[in-house]
Amino acid sequence: MERKNEALKFAMKLLGLRKRSVFEIENRLQKKGYQRDIIEEVLEDLDRYKYTNDEDFAESYINDRMNFRPCGRFLIKKELKEKGVAENIIERKTTELISEEKEISSAQKLAQKKMKTTRDKTDKNKATQKVRSYLQTKGYSFDIISQAVENEIE
Repeated sequence: MERKNEALKFAMKLLGLRKRSVFEIENRLQKKGYQRDIIEEVLEDLDRYKYTNDEDFAESYINDRMNFRPCGRFLIKKELKEKGVAENIIERKTTELISEEKEISSAQKLAQKKMKTTRDKTDKNKATQKVRSYLQTKGYSFDIISQAVENEIE
């Protein structure tokens, strides 16, 4: 019982720092050396008291990512999958929260920023290719990149 309370306290501390997926909490408890049955009890308690919810986590994660460290839908999906969020939740929340306009807008802002720091400003093709590559690493689709770069060049 004491070990369970200790594990619950640790999980609550983690959740106090930031929202986390159930998978993340489970992994942290495992790394800390707690036994499987204790981990399951803690996860049940957290769920019962509504401290964990992967839908809320995904929504919060997507909003934070789009507002503070913008990136494309592909990268967000990849990151949420790595955090153990179910595929159906990822699909639903990204569709719900990331409109094409919002994605194009964030890609344009990043493209503008990258264009300012690109050394090959005299060679427009090289500069454009660098921006395209950069946006691709940020998880934007080819269509979004094309629209953002096209709008930036005009």
